[in-house]
Amino acid sequence: MPLSTDDLVEIQHLYARYNTAIDTGDGAAFSGCFIPTGVFDPGMGLIEGHEAIAEFGTSTHKNMPLMRHNATNVVVEGEGADATGSAFLIGYLAGADYKVIVTGRYRDALTKTADGWRFTERIFHADQ
Repeated sequence: MPLSTDDLVEIQHLYARYNTAIDTGDGAAFSGCFIPTGVFDPGMGLIEGHEAIAEFGTSTHKNMPLMRHNATNVVVEGEGADATGSAFLIGYLAGADYKVIVTGRYRDALTKTADGWRFTERIFHADQ
């Protein structure tokens, strides 16, 4: 059965929670966007599991507290409890020294869990 409107709305909310969590340094909320054995590649190598993903989310904010992530053109397709998605990223430094620092695209695998939709795999490819 194709994804329902409720599924699509929940997945859109997942994408927003992900960006809000990393931009505020909330490592627990950031890793909570993934299944416990989830895999994330921010373009620098695989990060696996909640603990490592949470640490990445917390440390990224500490190193660049004014970094902001905007995901655009989110496209999700799937059936049942499995989906794939993609989104373009504009990453920038906010504040007086506003500057775009990265653009690229996420490719995602998602699954519907008892707690809602989560990423099983999220791979980022920066534009060259």
